[in-house]
Amino acid sequence: MHVGKEKDKAVLYTYDIHPRFKEKLFPVKLQRLDPHKMYTVKEINLMPETVSELPENGKTFSGDYLMKVGLDAFTATRVNSRIIEITAR
Repeated sequence: MHVGKEKDKAVLYTYDIHPRFKEKLFPVKLQRLDPHKMYTVKEINLMPETVSELPENGKTFSGDYLMKVGLDAFTATRVNSRIIEITAR
């Protein structure tokens, strides 16, 4: 994860290299966001004509929520990746 100096934008990279069979996947708790700002979540590495399966895609959350609860960024698909842009409103 990379967070800009102003804490207005962040990018989260996730990679599902070898997920296990029916393994419990935990949310990714983000770091270094401003707990008082509201952030919109958007998956940006989609193929053309593809819809994101990220449950939080297009939704807005507080920085506090993203750091304490997190995002369901991982999948059970082998060799899957996501690039998620988190932008302050």
